[in-house]
Amino acid sequence: MLYDTRVKGYAKGVQVTMYSKTFEKSETQEEKKINEKFTKAFQNENRTEESAKDCMRISINQTKNRIYDIARSNDWSWFFTLTFDRKKVDSSDYDEVVKKFTKCLNNLRERVCPDVKYLFVPELHADGKHYHFHGIASDCDELQFSFSGKFDKKSGLPIYNVRNWAWGYSTATQVQDTQRVSSYITKYITKECVGILKNKKRYYASQNVLRPAINYTLCTQDEFLEQFASEISHCKTITVPQAHLQVTYYELDNI
Repeated sequence: MLYDTRVKGYAKGVQVTMYSKTFEKSETQEEKKINEKFTKAFQNENRTEESAKDCMRISINQTKNRIYDIARSNDWSWFFTLTFDRKKVDSSDYDEVVKKFTKCLNNLRERVCPDVKYLFVPELHADGKHYHFHGIASDCDELQFSFSGKFDKKSGLPIYNVRNWAWGYSTATQVQDTQRVSSYITKYITKECVGILKNKKRYYASQNVLRPAINYTLCTQDEFLEQFASEISHCKTITVPQAHLQVTYYELDNI
């Protein structure tokens, strides 16, 4: 299958990626080869420093793209920050915090909000040693929210605490814009965190989250603009000199 255009359909809006070259796609086989090649390169202890940096960059971008795709494919109600009380949990031990974190999520799904959808990512504290989680969720109104008495400085929204979170401090604010929060949550994926969490999970999504519908096709830019120019809300073009490639991203909000 030949293509020069990729179309991703999200919960709200469509992202169209147009390439200056034509590629051949064999559905899962191509992706498998790329992933295998990347994995070998990333795990090669003899790779050069430049190669290591490239692998890290690719790894971060892949993770961000997966998180962004899930985030934009769903409607979200709440944004959470969950921290750990160091008297209760050794928050410098990633395996330990994940164990407590996932157990809490499983209990909530089984006992409190069975239809909950969520997407969480870990972040290192400023000290570079201890972890906490940021996440977005929906279908979880059964949680016990209590007003903290504070408001978010940027949005002015009330900040709530979640009494169901027993391992430390929690904050929750209501999501106003799914697309904006989708971009926001990817910023927590940093090279420092990815470097430390090599070969470990970098995000946690419930099984019931939706993922984007992806289609590949051949389409000239003139053909695309003739039909969808009035629907474009954002456009960005980047050049990849090493690959002699130009990539243009379009956001269509009214489709």
